[in-house]
Amino acid sequence: MCKGNVFCGNGGQLMRGNPSIDPTVLGKRLSDLRKSRGISQEVAAKRLELSRPTFIAIEKGTRPATPDELLDLAMLYGCSVHDFAKPGVSLPTFAPLCRLTSAPGINQENLSGSIADFQGVCEAFITLLELAGGRRDPPRYPEQYSILGLPPTVAAEEIADLERGRLALGQRPVADLFRLLEKDLGLTVFVMPLREFRIAGMFQYVEPLGGCVLVNGSHPRTRQYWTAAHELGHFLVDRYSSEVTMLPEGGKKPPAEQFADCFAANFLMPSAGLRQGFNSVVRERGDFTVADLCWMADHYLVSVEAMARRLEGLGCLGRGAWLRLSSSQLGSSKVRKELGLAPAHKSHLQLPTRYVNTAARAFELELIGESELMRYLRCSRVEARELIERLGNTSDFDQETGDEYQLTLPLELVLSAAHSREA
Repeated sequence: MCKGNVFCGNGGQLMRGNPSIDPTVLGKRLSDLRKSRGISQEVAAKRLELSRPTFIAIEKGTRPATPDELLDLAMLYGCSVHDFAKPGVSLPTFAPLCRLTSAPGINQENLSGSIADFQGVCEAFITLLELAGGRRDPPRYPEQYSILGLPPTVAAEEIADLERGRLALGQRPVADLFRLLEKDLGLTVFVMPLREFRIAGMFQYVEPLGGCVLVNGSHPRTRQYWTAAHELGHFLVDRYSSEVTMLPEGGKKPPAEQFADCFAANFLMPSAGLRQGFNSVVRERGDFTVADLCWMADHYLVSVEAMARRLEGLGCLGRGAWLRLSSSQLGSSKVRKELGLAPAHKSHLQLPTRYVNTAARAFELELIGESELMRYLRCSRVEARELIERLGNTSDFDQETGDEYQLTLPLELVLSAAHSREA
């Protein structure tokens, strides 16, 4: 019988001691998973109530693990038993850069499970590319920025300005950050609910996908955007780092985290644009109200707190403005309704465009079945069929690579087409 939320699946053969599975291969997979979760042999051995030498023998393949031991390890590593010997691509050294507050009650299994979910979708993407024959070369990224010797806040502001200029964003808000990261920067972005709610996001450089970002889909959309911009900051200065950072609750953040947060603030809320907008309101009406703060936050797709703190930092609002307002629940749906703002959007699951298109191509080529398509896309049978039908009626993505087409049309043709539609 399976324990808790651990899925046996096809791993039942593994638990029955299928002789086709090499114990050495299984042991290596167990070792790789343990290391990727940052768990010591001593901790794992204690979980199994075994001596460390006996556990080492399991990882070497000289002592077979029992079904109960495999189930316990699956729970500890946050995966299923099937993952220990699953077919397809395996990323043995997967160890993403992530952060969470070191508050009491951190659940190691939820943390491991969140990392396992991230690893799983990256492995699934590579497997799909291999099946469907899509392009596997990672995109050409800009050189990493060096911030050696610079204060984190100074470096973050400079790099955010440079990147906004390179991406031709000017001072305007970023309308669709996830699309920008994928289309213009070549990053692979997954939005998925995580088992550990306190993890905002993770980043991992994965060959051949390149930079991969996972954003916690359980968080509000404004926080998802902040997280994505934060991870972009890490990517631009230190894209090959791999560690779990435990942030002190209420304490000072490490320089790398200070940089990433300051980068997110400057990238999402450029100083010149904010000052111009703020001053425009003040000149027109002579004041700047709480309603103005909420409208500006909505315009830039950030939380009211993030906007208030940013305006404080720019000297537009007095110090402590947010603390005075923080108990008034400015981000609530009631306030948004009173101000005439659209309901706050929340995306629980958003898979990369190329991932979805590659899965659809594999299905159309009959390389995977409908149930496998549902598993890859994490959706129902009806949703999978609707997706295939929708993609079958459009030609805006490359059948070979899964990328969206870049169409360049003569100006007169665009005007003619628009005129025809209006007619």
